[in-house]
Amino acid sequence: MWHGLHAVLANVTRFVRKPDEATSNPPVTVICFLPDDQDRSLMTDLCRRNQWEVFFAENRPQAERALQDLKPQIMLFDRDIAGPDWREFVTGFAARSRAACIMLVSKVIDDNLWNDLVSSGGYEVLRKPLRENEVTRAVRMARSYWTSAVERAANIKR
Repeated sequence: MWHGLHAVLANVTRFVRKPDEATSNPPVTVICFLPDDQDRSLMTDLCRRNQWEVFFAENRPQAERALQDLKPQIMLFDRDIAGPDWREFVTGFAARSRAACIMLVSKVIDDNLWNDLVSSGGYEVLRKPLRENEVTRAVRMARSYWTSAVERAANIKR
């Protein structure tokens, strides 16, 4: 079911401005809590090419501080870091950053994992090892979602 939803959302993103084309928006900030060198290298290159700001956290306290200090739009979090307690990690990260779209990076992806992630406050699941086109699509969709959420919140406060 969620695969169909993602296909629809992927098509919608073709009609949405790319984040780097929106001059009034702040730059995309991505926090990566990823232990794999290949994934870190891909994210470094991808962020550089797209002019996204990237910060790599080495441990949970550092990731939590970065969420608070940098106020990122996106966080990539490797499921293997926390093992069976990954839901608690995601819930904690989501509570510390009400606006960041938290993406779980996992070797295994299924509908149950995605549902568990969303129930824990996460946004998307990406397959390990990371693939450039999937990360780019997910980050652009998350940025669009984040921008809409911030605009809605601003309109409610008015």
